[in-house]
Amino acid sequence: MLGAIIASAVIALGACSGGDDDAKDSGVSVRAGAPGEPNKKIDKSDVPSDEKSFNDADKEFVEMMVPHHQQAVEMAALAKKYAKDERVGEFAARIGDAQRGEIDAMQAWLEARDLPKAPLKATGHHAMHMQGMLTDADFAKLGTLRGKAFDRFYVKKMIGHHEGALAMADTALNEGTDAVNRTFAADVATTQTVEISRLKDILKRL
Repeated sequence: MLGAIIASAVIALGACSGGDDDAKDSGVSVRAGAPGEPNKKIDKSDVPSDEKSFNDADKEFVEMMVPHHQQAVEMAALAKKYAKDERVGEFAARIGDAQRGEIDAMQAWLEARDLPKAPLKATGHHAMHMQGMLTDADFAKLGTLRGKAFDRFYVKKMIGHHEGALAMADTALNEGTDAVNRTFAADVATTQTVEISRLKDILKRL
């Protein structure tokens, strides 16, 4: 998922450093496969760099998506321990792998634009405006559940989590100006819409 934008963000960072530092920026990023398919590795050199013009909407979207993704990674870690249904475990593993890479890419996007890295936990203004996030009570409850009860609660909360990401992506697409960020937001909208459908199908079968 979002492999192209991950690579683009890393390339944007590399474009700012240049010289001998280029070697440090080499590597691959993880792209989550479609539901039922394995993750793929994308070589960043295969993706062209983009313009780096951005506005406050772009900045806020990335700053909010970092902790939003981090919570999904933490939810996936719980699913690895406690999920009973194989489909839930596989879905969570894909999400966890992909969103860890996406966090790195978003932090690189910020750094390439001389902006501070985003905190992994939302606070203040961003916490109030971030949609779909589990509350502390929700997350604590998820950690106490096991088996089918865990699976159902995880899937329900992940649906809401994805729906929150769609709302934030819509704002970025309507108000943002950065080419890389708009591609990222469009990819979020497309990919997570598909994943919501998949999650709803899983929920029906639990």
